[in-house]
Amino acid sequence: MRGIADYAVVYDITSDRERRRVDKLLKGFGFRIQKSVFECRMNRKGKVELIERLEKLQLKTGFVKIYRLEYSSKSEVVGERSGESIDEGNAFVV
Repeated sequence: MRGIADYAVVYDITSDRERRRVDKLLKGFGFRIQKSVFECRMNRKGKVELIERLEKLQLKTGFVKIYRLEYSSKSEVVGERSGESIDEGNAFVV
């Protein structure tokens, strides 16, 4: 899919109210990886829309950071892991 990229969107927000608003917004763009980390598959227009909507929230107690994910190299896992990983380093969106 040309023009589509995967992004990790992470946030660190202290206000419960702001955190809930960001969480609700991000659920419309991707899926949760961890408590404050989402993975989103977006084209350029989707990324611009996400940024605009985040800016409208006028966050005062934290930040949101967007990282583009690159799958051209094998991911490294540090620490103990039980069993096989379901995705073996690749993301599957159903």
